[in-house]
Amino acid sequence: MQEPWKKDTNDRYVEVVKTVMGLSTAALFLPILLAREFLGVESNVALGGVFTASIYWALFLLAMSILSGVFYQYLSAKWLRIAWGKKAGIFFSKDTKEGTVEYCMVVSLWACIIFFFIGLILQLVFFVF
Repeated sequence: MQEPWKKDTNDRYVEVVKTVMGLSTAALFLPILLAREFLGVESNVALGGVFTASIYWALFLLAMSILSGVFYQYLSAKWLRIAWGKKAGIFFSKDTKEGTVEYCMVVSLWACIIFFFIGLILQLVFFVF
């Protein structure tokens, strides 16, 4: 690798993505665990009747955040291979350019972060309003 600082920077971004994925996973279970406590829903009432569209959208976006994080880690492995001067392709491509991989990494990183925050805001909307 000609520029070792790139690997260090990539490792830090991977850690950010892992943190957001962990928070997204925890937030996925938040409404299920807290709905009965905060909303006073009895145990014989199904939560499906209590949840609104905001919770379902929140769960969808949090799941998308996790998938974006997984895709980022996949791209990160491909990028490292390219950075070491070897060929690497995304999915069915045999040889993907470094710029293409980096662009996809940026998109999946920001998708992971934005989906997490929007999902969290939608959960707060449900519990507060």
